[in-house]
Amino acid sequence: MRTRILIAAAVLAMAATAFAGIATAGSARTTTKQQRIAIVLHDKSSTFVLTPLTSGPIQQDSGKWSACCWTNSSVTRDGQSADIDNPTLTFKGKQGTFTWHARITFVDLDNDYTVATAVWKIARGTGVYAQLQGHGRQAFIERTNGSNAMANKAEGVVSLRH
Repeated sequence: MRTRILIAAAVLAMAATAFAGIATAGSARTTTKQQRIAIVLHDKSSTFVLTPLTSGPIQQDSGKWSACCWTNSSVTRDGQSADIDNPTLTFKGKQGTFTWHARITFVDLDNDYTVATAVWKIARGTGVYAQLQGHGRQAFIERTNGSNAMANKAEGVVSLRH
């Protein structure tokens, strides 16, 4: 029962963080039409599913993802310890490949769980993603021992450069 309460609390905290980001991101206006997307990452199989949340040039896609080039630093903010990593993730889908750089903050919870939130920015792409630009946020929960994430989802806005 306690584990369920901790997981529920972690999910609510992540949702609050995401909504806070949406509130500030909504005030930025650009001349390029932005499209909202969601990406669900499956850690066990290293697969992903990209789903458009609004209309635009990016269509649903799926494939394999990988991460490399991790660096690690530990910080303490307002008395809470956290680990900061900045990996590069590569998504190889049926319609092309895109890469993003992330900055992930990991916080250990009780009962061997870790909650993490991240910000990401598209670095490059090929195929239909060749002119892709964008950024967003990611949240996931995993076991502290480093096993696969139990839930892992990213959302953001993308557009194509002209």
